[in-house]
This record gives sequence, C-alpha cells and structure tokens, in this order.
Amino acid sequence: MTTRRGFTLLELIVSIAVAGIIALLVYGSARAGFDTRERLSHHRATSEAELRARTLLADALRHASDEANVGADAFAIEDAIDGSGRPIDRLTFLSRGVTPPLGASALWRVDVGISTEGLRIDATPLVDGDDVTSRSAPVTALIPSIRALDVQAMPVGDPSWVTAWPSTRQLPAAVRIALRGPDAEVGTPLIVGVGLERAR
Repeated sequence: MTTRRGFTLLELIVSIAVAGIIALLVYGSARAGFDTRERLSHHRATSEAELRARTLLADALRHASDEANVGADAFAIEDAIDGSGRPIDRLTFLSRGVTPPLGASALWRVDVGISTEGLRIDATPLVDGDDVTSRSAPVTALIPSIRALDVQAMPVGDPSWVTAWPSTRQLPAAVRIALRGPDAEVGTPLIVGVGLERAR
C-alpha cells in the first residue's frame, strides 16, 4: 500500500474557499471599525466646532457695546425665512469681547447668519483712530451642520421675547438664539444676558 503525499484537488478548493471566507470576514470587521472611527472623528470635530462657536458668540453677546458711531447700528436683528419656511435670521452687533480671540480692548462688529456653508460668525475689528488694537485679524467661526437660525431679543424691563429689534442704538436685556440642523433643533437654545460693557 502506498502513502499519500499531498492534497487532493477537492481539499485544495475547500481550503481556498474557507480562507476566502475568513478574509472577507476580517475585511468586513476592519472596514466597520474604520467607518465607526471616521464617524466618531467627524462627530467630535462637529461638536467641538459648535462648542467653540457658541462660546465665541456667548462671550461677544455678554460684552456687547452700544458705542456705535452716529449712523451705525449697535444692535440689529434681520428677521427672515427661507423658501422652505425655516428661519434664517441675521444678527449684527458691536462687542468688546473679553476672552480670546476677540480680547478686551478693540471694538468688534459681529455678524451672525446662515450661509451656504452653515452658521457663520464673522467678527471684524473696527478702526478707532490710531488704536493699535484695530490691527487684529478678523475672526470667523463656522458650524456646518446648522441650516436655520432663529434670533429673539428681550427688551429691558419687558420679559417677552421679540423677533424684530426696534432700536439699533439700544441693546436688549437678553438674546435667545435657537440653532437648527436639516431636521431638528441642535442643542438647547443659547440665552445670553447682553451688554455688560454698555457705555455708562
């Protein structure tokens, strides 16, 4: 009787099939892990961008200033709605800021509104004579996931929220900002007491 010294063709085909199935399972698991990591990374970056933008906006509003030159607005709300019925308000105000990146010395014009990229916050230093702080670079913050912005203000001495601000030379007592993504509200509305830096 002779001893066998190899594999039959059938054994070879079965082993290749089993190895292929194992390779597919390993690849599927690895791909799922990479996809999860990418989604977590994207979520973390979006959450951090939203937190930075909210912090910048809250700081700027807390230190809003009514030091506008004659003919310039210290605080203005543009109440608007897009074609699908979502609020796309625009908020413009002056601020002294306190924490970086705005700092405490320069007067800044802050514009908040919806752009094609998402919620955009632009802060531009205003030139005040020979003030060296006016050489600061403009600051921009962006939250790409935001598609709607609803701004309301509370007049001084009146606890009701209004959507239009009647006086561009006067600051409200507080501002309420609701941010919405494509489907639902994002986070809780930001409510900030305004104008710790009011001119006395």
